[in-house]
Amino acid sequence: MKRFFVLVCFLAIPPVAHAVDPSPVAPAKTETAADLKQLVAPIALYPDALVGQILAASTYPDQVVGADRWMQAHSNLKGAELAKEVDQQSWDPSVKALTEYPSVLANMDKNLAWTSSLGDVYMNQPDALLKTVQTMRQIAKKAGTLKSTPQETVAMEDQSIDIQPTNPNVVYLPQYNPWSVYGEPIPAYADWFEEPGIFFGGPDIFWGDGFNLGFYDGFDW
Repeated sequence: MKRFFVLVCFLAIPPVAHAVDPSPVAPAKTETAADLKQLVAPIALYPDALVGQILAASTYPDQVVGADRWMQAHSNLKGAELAKEVDQQSWDPSVKALTEYPSVLANMDKNLAWTSSLGDVYMNQPDALLKTVQTMRQIAKKAGTLKSTPQETVAMEDQSIDIQPTNPNVVYLPQYNPWSVYGEPIPAYADWFEEPGIFFGGPDIFWGDGFNLGFYDGFDW
């Protein structure tokens, strides 16, 4: 995942008499453990790489909205043709990558308050957020809902649970109810919209069609 650093240069300015100090910046809100579980519940059981793209894209909620609306307006584009057109857009690479998963992008657009909150926490509490992803995977594994399947491989790696597609060229998006799949009830996020294609009403994980990533080879996103 690309990291961006901003270099801030301070200019030497002579002091001014009776200068008024700027208003202090309010510290970022620290989310509780329960809040963090609620935030990551919808994505914790996705493949690792997809979780990374979602977290990065969530820091650009305006671009997520724009990309989803663009996808709706260009629904006739498929495969390599879609990839070429997406590559010409000015979105962050993480947002471009999510066009491979239109239902994920649509979910982030329709649940924009959740997306924005996820991005804020990823910026301010990244370690706690990623630790909570692992916590939720442990809970799902204990409940018997997270396990290796023909669609994905679930494995322990350095005390962490990794989720990888069984076929690296085809990613299957797990469809599940994020508020019940973990065995223990989790309160639904406020005004949560159930997006078809990623939401499954049962207590287990459902597998739909896979996303073939072959059309997106050659793009740095």
